[in-house]
Amino acid sequence: MNNIINTATRTRYSRISELGSLLNLSFSSILSLGDKTIAVDGIRKKLLVMDNSDETDAYCIIDLDEVKTIWLKKNYNSIKPGELKEESLEKFVESVFLRLEYKDGRTIFSLPFYELGKNDLNNLPVLERNARNWQMILSKMIAPKKGSIKSYDK
Repeated sequence: MNNIINTATRTRYSRISELGSLLNLSFSSILSLGDKTIAVDGIRKKLLVMDNSDETDAYCIIDLDEVKTIWLKKNYNSIKPGELKEESLEKFVESVFLRLEYKDGRTIFSLPFYELGKNDLNNLPVLERNARNWQMILSKMIAPKKGSIKSYDK
C-alpha cells in the first residue's frame, strides 16, 4: 500500500515538474493536498495549483503580484450549548481553506487544506499547520519590500 502511495506521489511531482519546465517556472516548494498539488516559484512570484483528480491535469497559475491578502478560513459545524465541555473545538472543524483575495477586490481563490469527509480528523493539526506555513510563505511574497526606494517623476 505504501508503495502505491509513494508511486502516485512521485508521479504527481514529476508531472508538476514537467509542467513547471513547460511554463518556465522553478518551484522552491511543492505540497500534495489530496486531489490537488500546489507549487510556488518564489523568484517569479507564481503559485501553481494543479488538479490531479482526472487525467487532464487541469491547472491554474496565480500571479502573486495580483494578490492583496492571504488568510486562513476555518468553518465549523454548529455547536450546541455544553458540547465544548465534552469535546474539543477541533472536533467541530468542517474545513480549513487558504484564501487569496486579488487586488481587484472581486476575486477570491480558495484552496482546501482540510475538508470533513475527505480528510481524517487525526490529520487536521498537520494540515492546518501546513496551511499556516503556506500562508506565511505566500504573505511574505506579496508584502511590499521594506526600505524600497520609490521614484517620483517631476
